[in-house]
Amino acid sequence: MKVVLLQLPVQSHDNAYPMENLGLGVGSLKAYAQSVLPPDISIVLGPHALVNYGGDQALVAWILSERPDVVGFSCYVWNVERSLDIARRVKAERPQVRILVGGPEVTPENDFLRSAGGFDWGVVGEGEETLAAILSALRSGHGAVESLPGLLRPTPDGWHATKPRPVMRTLDPIPSPYLSGALHPSDAGTILLETVRGCPNRCTYCYYHKRFPHVRSFSLDRLREELHWAAHRAVSEIYFVDPCFTRRKDLVALLGMIEEARRIHAFTFQCEGTAEDVTPALAHSLARAGLTQMEVGLQTVNPRALARIRRRFDPNRFIAGVRALRAAGVRVMVDVMVALPEDSLEDVKRSIDFVVENALFDELSLYTLCLLPGTELRRQATALGMVFHAKPPYHVVRTPRMSSEDIRRAYEYAEEASGVDFFPPDLPAPLVPPEIRRLGPHLIAFPAEKTLEIFERKEPHAGPNAEAECARVAQAVSVYVSEDSVKALKDGDVSRALVQIFEKNPWTLLTFVLTPKGPDFPWAVVFSLAHKVLSARDHVMDREHFSTLDPVRSVQIVALLPHPVSGRVIVRIPVPHQEESEPPVPGSRRTVDQAWVGLPEDVSAEEEAEWLQPLWPLCPPHIRRLRLGDRQ
Repeated sequence: MKVVLLQLPVQSHDNAYPMENLGLGVGSLKAYAQSVLPPDISIVLGPHALVNYGGDQALVAWILSERPDVVGFSCYVWNVERSLDIARRVKAERPQVRILVGGPEVTPENDFLRSAGGFDWGVVGEGEETLAAILSALRSGHGAVESLPGLLRPTPDGWHATKPRPVMRTLDPIPSPYLSGALHPSDAGTILLETVRGCPNRCTYCYYHKRFPHVRSFSLDRLREELHWAAHRAVSEIYFVDPCFTRRKDLVALLGMIEEARRIHAFTFQCEGTAEDVTPALAHSLARAGLTQMEVGLQTVNPRALARIRRRFDPNRFIAGVRALRAAGVRVMVDVMVALPEDSLEDVKRSIDFVVENALFDELSLYTLCLLPGTELRRQATALGMVFHAKPPYHVVRTPRMSSEDIRRAYEYAEEASGVDFFPPDLPAPLVPPEIRRLGPHLIAFPAEKTLEIFERKEPHAGPNAEAECARVAQAVSVYVSEDSVKALKDGDVSRALVQIFEKNPWTLLTFVLTPKGPDFPWAVVFSLAHKVLSARDHVMDREHFSTLDPVRSVQIVALLPHPVSGRVIVRIPVPHQEESEPPVPGSRRTVDQAWVGLPEDVSAEEEAEWLQPLWPLCPPHIRRLRLGDRQ
């Protein structure tokens, strides 16, 4: 029997997120299954470069080439739709394959998952024992999979759910995915480490404590070996995925082990913690062990909202803990949520003011509340009058106390108060300065920049070979279009071929990189093609509604405009809405006339207006505002 497991990455045009994707969940599943099942069950993780950088058709083609009996996907808000789409395409070509899905998205309360279908069984909660039981039953041919605990099967009328599977009493039977050889460091040189499962908190917006209601720890002996494994492989950074690192009972012993491993190789680490737990002594110990950044959740300072989401908050201890961390040289990221129940715009402003006025952040993160399936807050949403997207990532659109416009204004206020740009552009890797460029192997394995070689040829009407290119496209593609070659886009065969490529790769991110020579560039031709691609997809990246800049979309346009001083200037151009259609996201008409301009570092504030003057005539007519940014 052959089993293929995949965990698809968070997508981005610059490949930063795919570079860090490791598949910790599927790695643990493989490590456990191999330790308890006979060797004739082969478990294969998707090839690292393919999973992280490959396009949809390339993933489908590889899965089919493996001729698996079972394919499993680890599903999160960022990858569940893409995973299900790929699963359906595999099933269509190989009907006998069994499709399994697991991860946080798999819960009986997820109506979206049930209606989407595309899989045979969903694994609810902790997956190691359930996956092993499924594979054992399928191998033997005896015993019905449907009777195993911890499963969901979609039916026309709802779910067929088996009885819940109890969580494992101890985590000791689960081998390390690193020590077992299932996983290796990411392309960014990082690893994720899980030292506990479970959380002492009971936040109503979070599903984690429902999946793992009690805190259980991996042994210190295992963690010591994993730390030494990382050090011997020169890992640059470890991110501890524990929901509350500072609550670990044997934290002092663990920090001693980290220091010990750092004598082999001086990696750093990041974690999430509770600011109120941190004393000056603990902050010093964390810094000495190599902690560079801690993420702490403030969420809100409004007592009514805190009571509704079941969080505790002691402002004096919070301030003391953050200041202790910063005094020890640890960067602090503070999280504030927008659109919580009971919070108004003024409440969000007060939360931001609390952080800014007390100098409590190195990085301030604002998150619009997502009503995740299975959470208490999701079940209460209707009673609380909260309106949210039915599809991932389930963003709240409005509440009785915050309109959609209020949500956007919260971000405007935060940018003004903190000086933080919450919506920087997501530029494709070749446009990022070399010293900070993050190039993934997809540039070799999946030559996205060559997908449209048509535009570099002298025969502009030859047309790309769509069939051949469909399986070579990466998860993010840059299409270069010069002013001399833009006429190729008017060719019906070329346009149809491009649309076909992206129909076969509906989750691939697309950036048109344009190089106009002057003010007569035919923008409408590129806009028309962008609309054709957008109209054929329903991408998770196209649902954001609260950006102060035109949001990063699955299809975007970047222009390299000529400039008398700088040569070429990077300008991100929003795709204008078609006049006869409504904007795809509420409120997006407010930002579609605003282009982002990458300023060279040496341009002073006094020089900005003069420096921008040559760009205005080169921009398309719908641009009325230029938002300045540092291209670094």
